[in-house]
Amino acid sequence: MTSTSPSTTHRMMIPADEVSDIFSDLTPVPQDEGPLEPVCAIQYPTSFRIAYDYMRAIWQVKEYSPRALQLAALCLRQNPANYTVWQWRRQCLKELGLRNDKEAILKDLQLTATLGGSNPKNYQIWYHRRALLESYGGTADGKEQQQLSLLRQDFGESELAYYESVIDIDSKNYHCWSNRQWFLCTLNDDDLWERELEYTEELIDDDQRNNSAWNQRWTVVHKGTKNPLSLEITKSEADFCLTSGCKVDPYNESPWRYLVALLQEQLKHEKTDTAVAEEMIREYEQKSASLAQILVDAQRDPEKCVNMTWARVDMLEMAGDKASLEQSVRMARDLETQHDVVRNKYWKLRISQLQEKLAQNK
Repeated sequence: MTSTSPSTTHRMMIPADEVSDIFSDLTPVPQDEGPLEPVCAIQYPTSFRIAYDYMRAIWQVKEYSPRALQLAALCLRQNPANYTVWQWRRQCLKELGLRNDKEAILKDLQLTATLGGSNPKNYQIWYHRRALLESYGGTADGKEQQQLSLLRQDFGESELAYYESVIDIDSKNYHCWSNRQWFLCTLNDDDLWERELEYTEELIDDDQRNNSAWNQRWTVVHKGTKNPLSLEITKSEADFCLTSGCKVDPYNESPWRYLVALLQEQLKHEKTDTAVAEEMIREYEQKSASLAQILVDAQRDPEKCVNMTWARVDMLEMAGDKASLEQSVRMARDLETQHDVVRNKYWKLRISQLQEKLAQNK
């Protein structure tokens, strides 16, 4: 059943005090509390109860209409976590033929932005936003390039700007980052990837310990794939880690883990000669070791810089030769007994693994 009320077609949300009048042709359906009297009944506000009673009436008669969408918006304002209402809203947009209507999608995106302001980590809100765009633009396969082009044209700039506005408030909002990654991977546009790389650099410059920005950078340089980087890009990113991350703050774990991951990827890359990868690893281990002078100059003990030492242990292990493995064991033992005793069980395990490799190397 589809019904349209001319007086409500221009509005996004029905005022709570008008619900009974607008839906006077329907019989409200109260919430089913079950056969027994509830032990601890929830005392819903009157406006909440009326809105949801009429929402259930709409579900019962399967009404897909502008006024039904507006009632859904009111219900979601009262409870933004109600996934049933969100799902029904998407179904309503589909039945009304609005899933590819730019203005209709813009209104729903604005609804999620409005409700998300005070609920920035509400999964249902973020999922609805993604589902709208996913339906509008399709997925990145060869048969849907026209739809992707339309998605890029109609929402590319505005959607990234919205994500950025949320990140400005909370730079570690997982849901926002997840949606941003999905959006970039779906469009898979070289220009957008390049701009995103610059964006991550700006965020890292602003906050070296922004783990989310480092994680996003990994996604961006790989363009959303699991394909290993070329040797050239790996070296460029490794240099970025050292100069823009480790050198600025040697105690920061993020750039060290990023650097180790880059080198591990090259060592496992079937297209990279193992000897070349191991030589590159030794090179960056030596560059990492030279950063200890920064701490000495600052009158700090480099051996107490756990994250730097940890990364060097990993790099020396990857280098794989006897001298490197022996050094990695010594450094790991210092971490176990002096500088990182809170993880001494972990270091005991690592030492045993290193010694096993050392034995095999002989």
